[in-house]
Amino acid sequence: MPLSGYRTLVTPSSFVTALALLLMISCNPVNASESVLLEPFQSEYAVDYSGFRAARTVSLEKNGGEYILRSTTRLKGAARLTGYGPIYEVSRFTLHNGVIRPSLYSIGEDKPNPKRDIRIEFDWASGMSGGYAKGEERSFALETDMQDPLSFELMARLLLAEGNRDFVLKVHEGHRIRSYHFIEQEEETLNVASRAIPATRYFIDRNSSRELYYWFSNNPKQIPLQIRQRHGQKTKGTVTLTKSTLLE
Repeated sequence: MPLSGYRTLVTPSSFVTALALLLMISCNPVNASESVLLEPFQSEYAVDYSGFRAARTVSLEKNGGEYILRSTTRLKGAARLTGYGPIYEVSRFTLHNGVIRPSLYSIGEDKPNPKRDIRIEFDWASGMSGGYAKGEERSFALETDMQDPLSFELMARLLLAEGNRDFVLKVHEGHRIRSYHFIEQEEETLNVASRAIPATRYFIDRNSSRELYYWFSNNPKQIPLQIRQRHGQKTKGTVTLTKSTLLE
């Protein structure tokens, strides 16, 4: 999941500072793919970044008409001695006409760190966002269907479930707005939790030297099975699914 400073591959620019990679429902009826993909879930991922290891948990819950998407990344092994983390990432959103509409996004540790923490408030009534990133107050004009660094992955799953295979999402990264172009590449079979699962690899073109790849399962739930970040000819980080209620 990445934003400079904290970005995770699963939520895009690097992840957890080079260590953690990587809704008020509208009146319209919810289609089958939305009802399946927006069911509460919890997934666990193993993170490997240049030899440093971490564990990442992603979950979705519903509170009334609002959805809450959470990600927590914790370092493992000797890396824990750095005192860095855990990193908490939260996206609150509602669903409007089949589109995720974020209301609040934040990422940070237990102890506030103005230089790294990010907070984005989406004021759709005024068409502006507010908050802070990279130690500065930030405000941007909102664009239709804009996502945050965590919700974009879930929105992509909704689009994939509808049959879309080449699309662009605008993502508000806190200090800038960036286009994420999902480009279908090829089908592969990944071994996850002792199961062989057919998947399709997508290249996420973000106009960045750090290339981002996602492997989504080919089943209706479009589960993110693996995420990889490459720079030049080297793999910088990999996030791999190890367990999920979505596989049950």
